[in-house]
Amino acid sequence: MPRPGPWCRAMAAVVGAVAGLLVILTGGPAAAHAVLVGTDPRDGAVLDAPPDEVTITFNEPVRVVAESTTVLAADGSAVAATAVAVDDTVVITPDGPLGTGTYVVSWRVVSLDTHPVAGAFSFSVGAPSDTSVDVPVTEPTAALVATRAIDQAAGYAGTFLVAGLVVFELLVLQVTPGAAAALRRRLQRLRRIGLVVAGVALAAAIPLTSAWQAGAGLGAVVAPATWAAGMGSDTAVAGGLGLAGLVTATLAAPRAGRETRAAWPAGLALGGAALALGALVVVGHTRTFGPAWLVLASDVLHVSAGAVWLGGVVGLALVLAPSAELEPRRAAVTVARFSTLGAWLVLALALTGVTLGWRVVGTADALLGTDYGRTLLVKTGLALCVVAIAAWNRYRLVPAAAVAERGPATAGSPGAVARRRLGRTVAAEAVLLGVVLVTTGVLVSNSPVSPAADDVATAPETVDVTEDLGEGTLQARVTPGRVGVNSLEVVLLDGDGAPVEPVSPPELTTTLADPAIGPFTHPLTETGPGTYEATLDLTMPGSWTVTLSVRTSKYENPIVDIPVEVTS
Repeated sequence: MPRPGPWCRAMAAVVGAVAGLLVILTGGPAAAHAVLVGTDPRDGAVLDAPPDEVTITFNEPVRVVAESTTVLAADGSAVAATAVAVDDTVVITPDGPLGTGTYVVSWRVVSLDTHPVAGAFSFSVGAPSDTSVDVPVTEPTAALVATRAIDQAAGYAGTFLVAGLVVFELLVLQVTPGAAAALRRRLQRLRRIGLVVAGVALAAAIPLTSAWQAGAGLGAVVAPATWAAGMGSDTAVAGGLGLAGLVTATLAAPRAGRETRAAWPAGLALGGAALALGALVVVGHTRTFGPAWLVLASDVLHVSAGAVWLGGVVGLALVLAPSAELEPRRAAVTVARFSTLGAWLVLALALTGVTLGWRVVGTADALLGTDYGRTLLVKTGLALCVVAIAAWNRYRLVPAAAVAERGPATAGSPGAVARRRLGRTVAAEAVLLGVVLVTTGVLVSNSPVSPAADDVATAPETVDVTEDLGEGTLQARVTPGRVGVNSLEVVLLDGDGAPVEPVSPPELTTTLADPAIGPFTHPLTETGPGTYEATLDLTMPGSWTVTLSVRTSKYENPIVDIPVEVTS
């Protein structure tokens, strides 16, 4: 059986690197942008006794920003407390008993997609205070947001340049090993520039992201606490993986371009490029949208196609430059090979772009009603301009240049003129791709969640119902009353207002009227005498009915229907 060729082994290294990253990435949960489910105590509640702890529950695991999560008394003084995140719950424990009066809890957490979510609520012990402090939700400064967007764009540009030029030199460039030394030196020089740009950007992303998540200003970037928080984040992990891949690709590419007998330099260079590109999706929106295998695979393919396109365009600009000293026929073959590859790249970018837009944005309203959606439209428009230029090159200039190259290779020959025209349009294509990367830097800093959904995080809607339960009452609260994960709290009281201990645990079901689906059974958890909690996954908007069956005695089993209007 013949041994695999060097390029088969090289591509196996690439596939292995990408597959390893996908295994790591798809191991995490896929939920959505973090949304507040409920708080205990509830917003505005008046308690008879001070709580031992305050809990804030979300629809996905979160990371608490401790320095931005505080408890304030009515006079504005800070209450000493410790805030920790336990899966999807933030637990705030005061250092001592709370006195009588109103307290305001201001919280800030980080979603799985690295975006911060913040809000505030209040409760009172004994009786509300005459006055209470108003705590605004802090947001990062415009200077920090702009700097982070520029840093993101630089990270993408440097990574794309290194990875794309490695693929171009090893798989597209049509020259014999050891030939075109001047061109290869320029390719390596550009890769080193890309490595420096990306390395600085990846390192700067650690404190910039940490300060952005904390709602701080640009000055917080130099604070040791900001760096300490950032070094333990996913951003630092992604930066380390990306830098390792970029260094490997940059160091291995020159040797891979000089020799073909050993496959390991090419495999190492291409594997490093794949690792650097895969590291770009370790953090971001695609971590929190499902199905995970589809979204993450689309994201990896999307950034890989974009990098190969950018690297190919920049590489072609160097090949077509008069100073490249490359044989015209070799240059023509290289242009033709990349032109054929470009058609597949456009197809891959289009399919993966549509898939990601569908899964992340979701609706036309979100496409037009959010900064993320509008930025995505701008990016799409710029990409279409690049595609138009690429199509012009492929179907008009490349064939013309191929025909012209058959003539004499003089400075004023048709071949030389055709190459110069093609070089100018390729340069324009490269510039536009750079603008697309800048737009991408802005895009990844925006939230794909609509403003209405963000409002849920700061002021959740609730459905409060009190229904007769035999001779007593049933009190129920559903929060936030929107599509997705909701929290149900149930209190059973007798005619005197005392907790009711049912004969057997209550039974809970949910049903949607139109379209008619259900009933779905949900478990109830007893949290105290006559009090229960449950998690309801209401998957569609519409008129839902929450049904509770409570056996209060051997012969009595009242059933209560609670109507819940669920909005999208």
